[in-house]
Amino acid sequence: MRILRVAALSAIMTATILITGCSSKPASLDLDRVLDVTASTLETFESRAQSDYGYETDADYTKTDVAMQDFIKQLRTNLNRANPQIHADPIGVNLADDGSIHGYNDANNNGSKDSDEVELFKVEIDSEKNRLIASSENYVRDHRFSGTGLLAGFLLGNLLGRQRNAGINPKSLSSKTAMSRSSYKSARSRSGSGSHSRGK
Repeated sequence: MRILRVAALSAIMTATILITGCSSKPASLDLDRVLDVTASTLETFESRAQSDYGYETDADYTKTDVAMQDFIKQLRTNLNRANPQIHADPIGVNLADDGSIHGYNDANNNGSKDSDEVELFKVEIDSEKNRLIASSENYVRDHRFSGTGLLAGFLLGNLLGRQRNAGINPKSLSSKTAMSRSSYKSARSRSGSGSHSRGK
C-alpha cells in the first residue's frame, strides 16, 4: 500500500514539474500572421488618422503620442481577435522608445507586462527596404510595403523618428535576412505550431 502511495505521489510530482516547465515559455506563434495583422492595422489606422486626430502636416504627427498609444491599443485588439487565433493566451503589446513594437504573453490579461510574462515577438521597421521585420526566438520574417506611401505617413514617421532618436542605424535593420516562407513553415512544423496553450 505504501509503495502505491509513493508511486502516486511521484507521478503527481512529475506531472507538476512538466506543467510548470511548459508554462515558463509559451509556444512560438506564426510571425507571418503577426505581420499581416500589424500591416493591416497600420494601413487602416493611417487612413483615418487625419480625420480622427485633426493633424494636417507630418510635423504635427510627430509631436504627439496620443495617436500612437491608440494605435497600440488597436493592434493589441486586432491581434487577439484574429481568427484563427494567433496565440492561446492573450497577447499584450508595448511600444518601445526605439520605435519597435513588442508582443508578450499577457497571461493575466491586464495589459501590462509583468516580470514573469515572456516576450513573444518584436516588430521593427526597415525604412531602406520598405518592410516590417518580425523576430521571435531564432526566426525572422518580413512583410514588404509597395512604394513608400505608408512610410511617409504619420504612424511610421513617428516610429522612424523614435529609431533615429535612439541612435539605431537603418543599415542594421536592412541587413537582417528573413527566412524563406517554406523554410519558416518547415522549421515551425518541426518545433510545433504554437497553437497549443501552455500552463493551463
